[in-house]
Amino acid sequence: MHKIKIATPISHLFQNLDNAKLIINNSDILECRDHTIDSNYSNQEIFHCDLQPIHTFSDNDYNLLKKIRDKKKNLKLISFHLASCYKYPKLIKNVFQPNGDKLSKKQLIDNASKNIRYIKEFFGPSVKIAVENNNYLKTEAYDYITDPEFISSIVNENNIYFLLDISHARISSYNMNISYTQYISLLPLEKIIQIHMSRELYKTNGEVYDAHEIPDNNDIKEFKRLISDYPNIKYVTLEYYKDMDELNKFLINLKKIIDEK
Repeated sequence: MHKIKIATPISHLFQNLDNAKLIINNSDILECRDHTIDSNYSNQEIFHCDLQPIHTFSDNDYNLLKKIRDKKKNLKLISFHLASCYKYPKLIKNVFQPNGDKLSKKQLIDNASKNIRYIKEFFGPSVKIAVENNNYLKTEAYDYITDPEFISSIVNENNIYFLLDISHARISSYNMNISYTQYISLLPLEKIIQIHMSRELYKTNGEVYDAHEIPDNNDIKEFKRLISDYPNIKYVTLEYYKDMDELNKFLINLKKIIDEK
């Protein structure tokens, strides 16, 4: 059985070289993102890209894909967002709001089919492709894209993989007023290749949001369940960027959990 790799994002914490060394020592590989594309650290096996394959690609989008392919020679997985049914939604207080043209579910699915076919051919068979579930927040900008059936259709109809963000799934289920168990059961769990972990927070008015805090015991318990039930999971990523001591303590604990599996 393969060992799940800890893939830590290259973030602002890497600006301190001592911090970077600690993070690298406590990780198996690194996850690169658009804003760190020029980084030269080794073991950048994963790229988490802001592009949305459910929308028409612009020349700039194609150029970004080319830059990723040219710079990341050892890439094994590239993942993309399903962020909004609007290509350019407005971000107000960390919540997408409608802006510009809203695409129908069929348009989003058709775009995904075309773009994913292109991405597969462009990167070749050695690079796997995944999409991540976004969190549902109560505006029209999140229509369709957080429905588990829609996410499953994108994954299954295009024969790609799934990046499960546990916190996003919890937020979506809460805001859709269904149980987390029910929500997650409808996602394409058999196709999970990577997990993103962090902890969401609840404000006093009951609003829930993605705070990227250190995962709690419930998150750890869910992670253990998922890697037990779905043996095809290859990577886990901690999305936490605040306190170095907390980050490294959790990475060490995560390694123990994986080793004990």
